[in-house]
Amino acid sequence: TITQPTENGLLYTPEEIRALADTCHEHGLSLHMDGARLANAVAALGCSPAAITWQAGVDALSFGGTKNGMAVGDAVVFFNRKLSRGFAERAKQGGQIASKMRFITAPWLSMIKSGAWLENARHGNACARLFATELAGATGLDLAWPVQSNGVFLLLPEQSMNTLRVKGWRFYTMFGGVARFLFGWDAKPETVKALAADIRASLQA
Repeated sequence: TITQPTENGLLYTPEEIRALADTCHEHGLSLHMDGARLANAVAALGCSPAAITWQAGVDALSFGGTKNGMAVGDAVVFFNRKLSRGFAERAKQGGQIASKMRFITAPWLSMIKSGAWLENARHGNACARLFATELAGATGLDLAWPVQSNGVFLLLPEQSMNTLRVKGWRFYTMFGGVARFLFGWDAKPETVKALAADIRASLQA
């Protein structure tokens, strides 16, 4: 499994995915892509979804809906049709089939046909870039990785993180004291700027 084409906010290029796929296939393995943020990767790379999935050798994809504006549901896509055999039964055994699946699947039609899936991703990516811009030059702050999609990963002092949480900001702390900030389809630029301002203030306290 590729854990998302935007792992740690860094993008897998089509060439890198192809290299992973070739290695898997050489050893008789199939390649699954966890595409929770596939849309963000497509938006950032400016490529087609095909370029980083089946054209790059991906055999199966879980296409994220809930991280891109949908209330519930992700889509599972099998590019290697043989791998789909028995999937419906396994999904049912795992409790992943609702009694009215059409209410979960129908929104996908509008999401894809309207282009909202890509526009939402572009918005999230833009908010991440805005956040990084607002923090540029702040003393006592470093980026753990470059900003390439909708995620910004900061190396923040523990005191700053504690101050932010007291103010009501919620974020995930990764290994090594890396603070993860992800920006979705519903991120508001004014909120992004307010968060950046509070981070700057916490560094000066």
